[in-house]
Parts: sequence; C-alpha cells; structure tokens
Amino acid sequence: MFTRPAGVTDYVTSPMSWSYCSRMDIRGLALLPVRVTVAATQATLGLGQLASPQGPILREGGYATRLAQIFGEGGLLDQLNRILADERGPIGLANTLADLTADDRPVGKALARDGLLDRMADEEGPFVRLLEAGGPLDRALGEDGPLYRLLAPGGPLDRLLAEEGAIDRILAEGGLIDQLLAEQGILEKLLAPGGTLDQLIELGATFDAIVPRLEALGNAIPNLNSAVNILSGAVEPLGALAGRLPGGRRRPPVLDPAVSD
Repeated sequence: MFTRPAGVTDYVTSPMSWSYCSRMDIRGLALLPVRVTVAATQATLGLGQLASPQGPILREGGYATRLAQIFGEGGLLDQLNRILADERGPIGLANTLADLTADDRPVGKALARDGLLDRMADEEGPFVRLLEAGGPLDRALGEDGPLYRLLAPGGPLDRLLAEEGAIDRILAEGGLIDQLLAEQGILEKLLAPGGTLDQLIELGATFDAIVPRLEALGNAIPNLNSAVNILSGAVEPLGALAGRLPGGRRRPPVLDPAVSD
C-alpha cells in the first residue's frame, strides 16, 4: 500500500484543493458566455472576410474562380467529359487503334509474333539486306551512286531544271501544259461528251464481242495446221499417180506444114 511521505500535502483530497477547484469552475462557468460570444464573433468576422469581394474566395483568381474552372460549366471536368464522350476523341481513337491492331486484322497480323514485321526485320529479312553494308541503300547513297549522279552538277536534275530545260518547255506558254489545259485542248477533247474517252469506252463493247471470236479463231488454228499437213501429205502421192497415168504427159502438138508455110 502506498504511504505518503511526511510533509507532502495531498492537494487532491485536501479541503484547500477542493475550494480552489470550486472557485475555478465557477469562474469558467461565468466566463463561458463571454468566450462563446467572442468565438462566434471571431468566426463571423472570419467568414465575412472569406466571403468579402477581396477575400480569398471571391477575389479574382480566388478559390471560387478556381473551383468554377474545375467543376463549373465549361470547366475542366466538363471538357474532360466531352472529350471522353466524343467518338472522335482520344477514347474513340484508342478504340479505333485497338480495333486496327486486333489479332484478326491485317495490322494485328503484321505486328504479331513471327508476323510480317518480324519477318521483315529478321536477320535475313529485307530490312537487314536493304540496310547492310554494300546493300542496295548503301550503293544508292554511296559515292558515285545513283543519287550522287542524279544531283551532280550537269546531271539529270540540273538538265531538267535548267533554263530552256524540260521543265521550262513543259511550263512555257504554248507548252505541253497549255496544250493539255487549253480550250479545245487535248484534255478537253479527251474528256468531252462524245470525245476520245467516250469513243474508247464505246469500242470496249466491240472489243468484248471480238474477244470470243479471236479465242475461237485461236482454237481453230491448230486444226487448220493439221488439215494443211494432211493435204500436203496427200498432194505428193496424187502428183506421182497423175504422172504414171496414160496420157498423163502431154505430147507436143504436130504442126501442119502448110500452115507453117
């Protein structure tokens, strides 16, 4: 059992401590309405300051403006909702991309393992052969390769773009472009109703009718060759037989001496 040391006063159980606590409780109860009033006043003043036009809520760029930018009409959430609901937006694009790369679609098959892309990028695939040292691309871009010859001074490109060159002649007044696009020009005559193109289209029906006949003629040619060979084989024996028949050889006519005189 705990024994209090000598000379130590028990303030909890002593009459003096109870008297002191009673005085403190009475004072607190007496001041409570004042404290509540002060706290309410301070809260009201704080709310008034927050809600004032210059306060942190209603001032320009304040919390109300920021919340309106997020939750208000046309705000961030509204725009996000519209974007998500738009069939042509990111979600629609993602769905389209997913559909294009599905396993049963051409792009999906190309991207699949051991698909077209894997075969193209294989060690022995076209990409590697195209890009390897000494490959087609290396030769095309190498010194004295086709690209250098094309771009060389006096090369094909220079001749095409030179003054009085092919491009100038095509674009010159009265040149090929003018002839094509001029009134009653080549292009207009080609595309005009009853023009060259229409006539060619009309000839298509004639060609369609001729093709079966040509095919039949082509099928008959081997038979004709066989008939010619048979006739050639029969002519020679007939000629030999005709030479052996009596009277087959004609005698020279005897002229009357009187007539000859």
